[in-house]
Amino acid sequence: MDEELCWWPAVRAAKAIAAREVSAREYLAALLAAVERHNPGLGLVVTLSEQAMSDAKEADAATARGDLLPPLHGVPMTVKDCFATAGLRTTGGATALSGHVPVRDADAVAALRRAGCVVFGKTNLPEFSGDVQAYNELFGTARNPWGTGFSTGGSSGGSAGAVAAGFTPVELGSDVAGSIRVPASHCGVFGHKPSFRTVPTYGHVPPLPFAHTVPDLTVVGPLARTADDLSAVFDAVAGPDSRDAPAWRLELPPARPVRRVAVWFDDPYCPVDAEVRRVLEDVADRLADTGAVVERATPKGIRLDASDRVFRALLAPVAFGRYSVRDAEGIVRGEGVPGADLGAEHVGQTHRAWADADAARARMQLRWQRFFEEYDAILLPVAPTAAQPHDHRPFAERDILVNGGRRPYWDQIVWAGLTGVCHLPSTVVPAGRTGRGLPVGVAVAGPYLGDRTTLALARTLEQALPPLGRPPVLVPLSRSTSGKAEEHARDH
Repeated sequence: MDEELCWWPAVRAAKAIAAREVSAREYLAALLAAVERHNPGLGLVVTLSEQAMSDAKEADAATARGDLLPPLHGVPMTVKDCFATAGLRTTGGATALSGHVPVRDADAVAALRRAGCVVFGKTNLPEFSGDVQAYNELFGTARNPWGTGFSTGGSSGGSAGAVAAGFTPVELGSDVAGSIRVPASHCGVFGHKPSFRTVPTYGHVPPLPFAHTVPDLTVVGPLARTADDLSAVFDAVAGPDSRDAPAWRLELPPARPVRRVAVWFDDPYCPVDAEVRRVLEDVADRLADTGAVVERATPKGIRLDASDRVFRALLAPVAFGRYSVRDAEGIVRGEGVPGADLGAEHVGQTHRAWADADAARARMQLRWQRFFEEYDAILLPVAPTAAQPHDHRPFAERDILVNGGRRPYWDQIVWAGLTGVCHLPSTVVPAGRTGRGLPVGVAVAGPYLGDRTTLALARTLEQALPPLGRPPVLVPLSRSTSGKAEEHARDH
């Protein structure tokens, strides 16, 4: 078995499977071998499917029959353990759901299967996706392949780490407050936070499996090692959810020709570490070398501090769904509640306060709309730092180090909230590494429903920037380790 198979992009693998140059079983076996060897020290993949090899065998049979093949035919992949997967354990990282096995797929997972993907595993995350790290009592800690003492970020930390480690070519994650973008940056992979409601969230945990709600700010999106793979998975999952499908269609506008791009790389409210800024400035210079006009500019009337206040207020109703009524009442009374973190300060806000924040968001959305009449996109920090050391203390007790000084842990999601609160698309591109070798990503944000523009600019940056390479902790697979996976593929 070719040990390089586990590093093939999904689009390349799909073409090779369709051409019968490699089988879906061989590709899956390569990924399973990588998981078998490296996952015990990384804790990224938490559940494997016993059905996956049979699904890969059926994909190979369809190829042999000459069937009309979907675009990602036979491509194995993992998904974040917050998505319902029929017949495969789905926990959301919560002990209360440790034995939960759904009878149907989340809408986005079903779309991936229709596109030809073989879902072979689930990846690690914090309990109910409620942290900027990825760890829980069920599965332990997700460790960064670029340095196991560092966090993958959260909440899609197992997702980003698994892509970076060569365990899966693509992944499906979710994002409320940077949960796709921060892990993508910390693990050196591509990630796309779509425009709000362009990808169905039905079947995501939380809320409880198949609750008939669409939580504000919550989106579902892909992670990958190439911009082409990122676009391919987004194309597969974008569309109305199963309840709206009888009447709704999604037709996103084509990518704009990118001629004028703004950059906003620092702000006194949430300072960006000098090492991260160095990487971001290099991105701006390389983009300018492609012929684009690159200018320092911010939307008129948009301030990072004011945006963050609105973001905190609107995040609270999404985040505090994880608290019981009793805990919420305790937070309002000022009592210490274990696990109280994101959104806790606004748990007791009135509906009027929420409505005021929502109205403020609507004003910001108009300002962003006007800004994108002048600029095709804006480049932003994903987070003020690269990956941080694991820190499992209560949220309020944690901090991060920026330019030698301590900053609140919340700062990790301030820049993500800037675009997330207004439902804008944002694509993360691996941009470079710090002096310690940790990856840094840049966020490419665009107008609402301008997903194809940010994805296209991500592809331009991919071509302009030097590749990060592979995480140094991953050594070539040995014959003894890969042999079990090869035998498994032959047996099926």
